[in-house]
Amino acid sequence: MKKIFGKTILGTAVIALSFLSSCNDNDQIDLSTNDSNNIDNEAVTESYFDDVDDMATLSVSADASTSTGSRESASGRQGTKPTDTRFTCATVTFEFAADNSSLNPHGYITIDFGATGCIDLRGNVRKGVIKVEFKGKRFMPDSQIVTTLQGYSINGIAIEGVRTVTNTSGSLETNPKFNVTVAGGKVTWTDATTATREVDRTRVWVRAANPLNDEWIVTGTAAGTNRDGKTYQMQITKPLVYKRECASSNKGGIAVEGTKVLTVDQKVISIDYGTGTCDKLITITINGVSKEVEVKANM
Repeated sequence: MKKIFGKTILGTAVIALSFLSSCNDNDQIDLSTNDSNNIDNEAVTESYFDDVDDMATLSVSADASTSTGSRESASGRQGTKPTDTRFTCATVTFEFAADNSSLNPHGYITIDFGATGCIDLRGNVRKGVIKVEFKGKRFMPDSQIVTTLQGYSINGIAIEGVRTVTNTSGSLETNPKFNVTVAGGKVTWTDATTATREVDRTRVWVRAANPLNDEWIVTGTAAGTNRDGKTYQMQITKPLVYKRECASSNKGGIAVEGTKVLTVDQKVISIDYGTGTCDKLITITINGVSKEVEVKANM
């Protein structure tokens, strides 16, 4: 069983939750339209920010100088473009900050999709700029990636906010740990409805000998208002586990286990992603009654 992912660290395309359908006609509860909308709103809003975070992470990882700071004289050069299909039509440029050094790399990567937009190989139209600031050597303690959006949209849906990823690991830790925050997060749909989102999470990268077996363990919270104007809080009550092997398969980037609780409209909704299988099934529990449903992706 799993969860919507898009996942920032996996380098996959965003997966947005489009609807939930019953996997078993004998399930005990029927989700109301409001329940489905509330779950959908939180998952879709999350997926848009995770998509941006993923592209920022890939852009930093693609350029060796973000790790070494070795090209101290470089300024405004063409950046190294990741092989991911989302970057196909973007212009990527790279610039060091004035205080850059080999011991403490500091610079900016600009991912520019243009004011009129461009279409990636998946058919998504992106416009605007993703500005990525990196501080410190990648994977070293206290290094940061700060992502700011400037007039950015995907398929006409505008995304705002600042996302900061900070390495909180000790220098010798095998599995690096990151704190992830989103401040001023906002999504505006083409019908002028909006959703806001603030995030504070911890993400542990469990590295395997074979990178295809890497896992990520996520804990933390999110809060905001959904596009129906309702305030929500989300708390991960059992760490969410993501596997690269699942994201790389046709099952999509969806969590393989863990539980989160969504509180909205005075209702508490528990969402359980199972025990490790690469499927798209989740179990939703409301007032002690459970139902298994399937996540449907539309991107």
